[in-house]
Amino acid sequence: MKQKIKKAGHIAFHLMQSISTKVVLIILILVLPLNILAIVLSHAAIEAMTEQAALSVTSVMENYNTELLHRMEDTGYLLWNMKNEDTDGTILAGQKGDEQYLGARIRFYHKFLNNMRMVDGADGYFFHMPEVEDTLVWDITGAGKINGEDFVLSEMEKGINSGWNVYLVDGRPLLCMFVKLREIIYGGWIYLDDVAEQLSEDVQYKQASFSFAADAAVPPDKDVIAISLPLKKGKAFLNGSLSRSEILGGISVFYMVLRAGTFIALLLIPVLYLVISNLLLNPLRLVNQAHKRLQEGDLDYRIQEKANSIEYSYSFLSFNQMADQIKTLKIENYEKELDRQKMELKNLQLQIHPHFLLNTFNLVYTLAQRKETGAIQDIVIYLSEYFRYIFRSGKSLELFPKEQKLIEGYIRMAEVRYPDSIEVRYEYDPEISFVRVPPLLLHNFVENIVKYAVKQGQITHISLLGQYIDGIVTFMIMDDGAGMSEEEVKNLDKRMRNVNIDGEHIGFVNSLKRLRYFYGETADILISADVGMGTCVTIQFPYDLEVQDAAFDGE
Repeated sequence: MKQKIKKAGHIAFHLMQSISTKVVLIILILVLPLNILAIVLSHAAIEAMTEQAALSVTSVMENYNTELLHRMEDTGYLLWNMKNEDTDGTILAGQKGDEQYLGARIRFYHKFLNNMRMVDGADGYFFHMPEVEDTLVWDITGAGKINGEDFVLSEMEKGINSGWNVYLVDGRPLLCMFVKLREIIYGGWIYLDDVAEQLSEDVQYKQASFSFAADAAVPPDKDVIAISLPLKKGKAFLNGSLSRSEILGGISVFYMVLRAGTFIALLLIPVLYLVISNLLLNPLRLVNQAHKRLQEGDLDYRIQEKANSIEYSYSFLSFNQMADQIKTLKIENYEKELDRQKMELKNLQLQIHPHFLLNTFNLVYTLAQRKETGAIQDIVIYLSEYFRYIFRSGKSLELFPKEQKLIEGYIRMAEVRYPDSIEVRYEYDPEISFVRVPPLLLHNFVENIVKYAVKQGQITHISLLGQYIDGIVTFMIMDDGAGMSEEEVKNLDKRMRNVNIDGEHIGFVNSLKRLRYFYGETADILISADVGMGTCVTIQFPYDLEVQDAAFDGE
């Protein structure tokens, strides 16, 4: 018995000291953790790919969400403006049904048709006058996709939901706004299936689908990645669905093979470590490194190494294609954003002075009745200079002397309307002549003084000062009119800094937007006033005469 125990101990000692046993133990120690690591890293790579795909598609969806927001805002502005600012719109709101109403209805229909074509707003619009049971409907697509009048009347019978909501009309999803404002109901709609179709074309995945609904997307499962974004305005969600199999391709199959290979490697201990190291770990590190570089913002990074297997060759190719598409999408989105900003800038310039033109035409009419042809000629010359200035050859900034010339012409015109009621003073540093400003920036505030401060039979003093000190341009536009209270100044300043505001004081809002668009967030407009003492508007922005003038000429 003792001899058998001694022999067993001898065998155990021999096995422990055997180099074969040590090699096996070392390989096990090395191979097992590496296989586990390979599985973890593969899973991480898959999750990174799906996450990157979801982020890429979410970014595109966010852009469409933003575009829808702008369309909804433009729709609301157009409808409000046509109802409240257009003379024929005011007549329609009266709902008298007489001959004047019928004439206004025809003119209003064609004016609205022209205006809606100039605005990137809704696909369809409507006005309903309940007292005369009259409904006006426009569809910019011209395709008659739905019966707009039947839809509007049907929803009003059900009881309208104010604001933007999702509706299903003749099998087509619509994003529609209903507004009931005292005596009139109006609104517009956007064809969401067109938006979803365009979104599908802009996304790189063929199996991706998008829809709009009142609720968020269903929770994701193992085969589908669900993305849901609430619209930035209205009660609706933009939902997207991505196929995991399309995103991952052959990577998911390879992941299953890799797990089986872990057990096989235990049976092939002598070669398993080298095989795994050469075939799995090194290529996987390349994929992870590539994803890291891409996540860090290096959009030009591509995997250049040649893969040692078909699976990783597909993975490398898939990554490079994905990186190319992400870069293309970001460039396209950047260009779209630039175009949107340019259009917004042009719209801001055109939105500043509608009341100015109406007042001018009224003045010309009055002078024509008085047969004051000389004054009419001066006003016509001023208007020609005005339109030549705002519809110049694509420039965004102009030298200040051109702005000053237009201001002087406007003051002369105002003096015709208010004789012996205006005295103006100009004081500018010599450097101001070389400063470029957004067109009509100062003109807007001078016009406000004439509109709100100048009274017939009472002299109003207007002062315009311009200074250039240490790279800062300062303009001050002052008057000694009725002024404003401290509370009124605070409210005006608050509204001016609200970028989403419409309606009253839109000129102040747009002026600040344009100023900061060209000269950054440090540019500002300050308002000060005292009741009975007058008002002062101060405009400040950084300006390097040499650098910024050279940059402008270079364009």
